[in-house]
Amino acid sequence: MKYSLKIKAVALSLCMASAALMQGCMLNANEYQYVSSTGDSTSRSTSDDVSETSPADSSETTTEETFPESMHMEPPEVDTEAPVFISYPRTIQLAKGKEFVPDDYVGYIDDTDRDIELKVTGEVDVNTAGDYPIQMTITDDAGNSKTIDVTVKVYVKKPTPTKKPATSSSKSSTSATTAKKKTTFADLKNKYETGNAFIGIDVSKYQGNIDFAKVKEAGCHFVIIRMAIYNNGKFGIDTKFEENYKKAKAAGLLVGVYYYSVDNTEKLMKEHCAELAKALKGKEIDFPVAYDFEKWKGFQKLKMNSSDLNNMFYLFCSEMENYGYEAMIYANPYFLRNWFRPGRYKIWLADWKTQPSYVGTFHFWQFSASGRISGINGNVDVNVYYPDGRTVEAKKEEKSNG
Repeated sequence: MKYSLKIKAVALSLCMASAALMQGCMLNANEYQYVSSTGDSTSRSTSDDVSETSPADSSETTTEETFPESMHMEPPEVDTEAPVFISYPRTIQLAKGKEFVPDDYVGYIDDTDRDIELKVTGEVDVNTAGDYPIQMTITDDAGNSKTIDVTVKVYVKKPTPTKKPATSSSKSSTSATTAKKKTTFADLKNKYETGNAFIGIDVSKYQGNIDFAKVKEAGCHFVIIRMAIYNNGKFGIDTKFEENYKKAKAAGLLVGVYYYSVDNTEKLMKEHCAELAKALKGKEIDFPVAYDFEKWKGFQKLKMNSSDLNNMFYLFCSEMENYGYEAMIYANPYFLRNWFRPGRYKIWLADWKTQPSYVGTFHFWQFSASGRISGINGNVDVNVYYPDGRTVEAKKEEKSNG
């Protein structure tokens, strides 16, 4: 059966990897303010998923700013900017016969509204294989809108083929090929430990049982451990947190922690920060507690605007400071340029490149998610720590001779 889809999305929330399709950024320096509790303010500006692009780093300038102790963001008084798709696929792969729910494939945000209308036009026959072009349009309460073109590819699921057991010769050949492709931790250490910089890793339960003594022997200086996660309505301490903390400290590593969060109310954030403080009681950590928000696809379901996104981070920081801990943010360059406004807080940059593309100052740089190190089976995130911070300046445009 063919049908035309018109869907109202129940949301608009927080925001965050790299892009195509230029669209005007709604967070202009003149539109947003950091407001202190006294009213003082300081202005500040593996799939084919697409994130909206931002102006090139070369056009950014760095200015020294001061920030109030209590940070808060207010939306613009007049809503003149359209909502933004922060994540969407150019092609949606849909198994034949499966229900098509467009809102499950995209993420979008507005500077003012929390409940954005999503309208989908076009016909999709979920019972017939083929390519179906559709348009998705998001519209805020002020009537500002943005439209994108997407293709829904309905396909027939094929039976999973039975894998033939690999022969001993093919196994050795595969492992030899893999070994050649992998850069050793020693290589990474030699490359990135220049000047006042130190290499380390970050881990969670997914790294399994870790031999931190071997990790230390390999030349690792620090580890940032996932402490807890709040997602899909459930909060929990990482099942490996206590073990990882004790063993990492025993091995002589510097230790930091991070919290994966999709908190979208003050009540939840305060409750969860209290749980984090409880889990940290009696423990010594060497770095700020990191705030990790990554709910970009489906962000609108959190019912937050871009101010709310930042205010949840500020609340996290103030709550952790009340418990005696410094805080910082984990984010990639796109979301730091366009959505997050860290202000006075330190940055843990996620930028999986040979050189960081973010223009500004950061203290940690996660440059790889596929590192290898003795003591851990499989891949691990690799980071560089800059105790004094590292600042990347904007590239100056070359003047033409003519």
